[in-house]
Amino acid sequence: MTLLAEKKMEFIREVSGIEDEKTLEELVAAYRQIIGEVKTNAKQVKSIRQKFDADAIRRRRGQVGHDKAKIMRLIREIDAQEPIEQLLAQLTK
Repeated sequence: MTLLAEKKMEFIREVSGIEDEKTLEELVAAYRQIIGEVKTNAKQVKSIRQKFDADAIRRRRGQVGHDKAKIMRLIREIDAQEPIEQLLAQLTK
């Protein structure tokens, strides 16, 4: 018999020995509460998104994020003639 099976049998013997109805009702209520919490936690784990969506996370947290149109306007205003790789290399020096 495995350790888990032995523990179950020991617990069953203890529960079988309960003579007080109030104690048994409290034990059943505690058991149902524990089982309910386990099921609730299992549902929460299943609700985790499988795909990362940064924009959805920002919206849910109430952050607006970057204004893409404004960024593109600024890029056109800068009118950089150098390749982006060269500009980036200058930033890392």
